[in-house]
Amino acid sequence: MKNIWSVLCSRAIIDQRSNSLSLLNCLDELTVTFPSPEAMASDNKSVPLVFEVVSLWHDEAGKEAERILSYVIEIFDPSGVKLSEFKNQAKFEAGKTRLRAITGINGMKLSSEGQYVFKIYEQVVDQLRLEAEIPLNVRFLVSLANVNPKQ
Repeated sequence: MKNIWSVLCSRAIIDQRSNSLSLLNCLDELTVTFPSPEAMASDNKSVPLVFEVVSLWHDEAGKEAERILSYVIEIFDPSGVKLSEFKNQAKFEAGKTRLRAITGINGMKLSSEGQYVFKIYEQVVDQLRLEAEIPLNVRFLVSLANVNPKQ
């Protein structure tokens, strides 16, 4: 199996009639606005962001039987600390050589500003093989409406 591409987006839609895939609001940068400097400095920040990791996988064999692709998505913060892990399985239909896998993620923990990395691994027997990395730049802002000007 080979990962051809992977992307973060807010929504992926497959048209049933044409089997076309539409990726809506692809993410490569995220700006999070906090109500106060104290909220921004908090150690535990969770963002109620709903998004999807969409991957296209290819299997040249195109075997006659159905087969299962086991894969894992891990999210790392800018300092390399693993924040989350999602174990998934998707089914290759008999005779098919490609598979679109869509993994929904509800919410994300944030530790600091910087580049977060989504790593996608294929589960091969007892080991994980890195197939793709998706960077997501995160910036923090404080809402100006909530900051009291000094007089």
